[in-house]
Amino acid sequence: MNNVYFGGKKIIPGLLALLLSCSVFGQGTSWTNPDADFSKYSKFLVKPLDIADVKVLKPAWEQDNPEEWEFAPDAGAAIQALYREAITEALSADDGYAVVSEEGDDVLQLEVEFLSITPYMKPGSTAKSKGFVIETLGSGDVVVSAELRDSVTGSVLALVEGERTIGADYKELSRENHVANLRETFSAWGKRLRARMDGWRAIEEWEAQ
Repeated sequence: MNNVYFGGKKIIPGLLALLLSCSVFGQGTSWTNPDADFSKYSKFLVKPLDIADVKVLKPAWEQDNPEEWEFAPDAGAAIQALYREAITEALSADDGYAVVSEEGDDVLQLEVEFLSITPYMKPGSTAKSKGFVIETLGSGDVVVSAELRDSVTGSVLALVEGERTIGADYKELSRENHVANLRETFSAWGKRLRARMDGWRAIEEWEAQ
């Protein structure tokens, strides 16, 4: 019995690590610093969503359309505000991780950048813009890069890069539904990050026993 118990104690963290090996925000390329001690962190410093250099790409079925696709002038600020609100709520709800405004020894810094975004319809289109009601499965795809850093030293502790879908359900094409899709996506990212943090901390606490 003792042999089984101690063997299980060594195996369980490995199984947890395997289950948590998917990216923080979903499937994609990811890396975690093997020397990172996540048990020391209990707060997050959420940096503004970086969309300064995001490219707006047309989907495959619009490649023959010569029109340039661009964000509306006020879209960037609205997306950034929605991101911060949704991520903060997901991380901190129900006595979760506090989201703070200053660095500290127990603070993880979250940095997320949109590298490109591929809307399914031209920005500004409406549900009846082509003469019939349009529904899309989400709003489009985004290629994202995300990093977790020690807020004091700036050391990268984990990173992920890959394509994500904005929204998961068929909805009529509208600004309100685009906003709902973004909120749903950002909230899901926050919940996954919170679950990943819980998993990292559980493994480290188990191994410290």
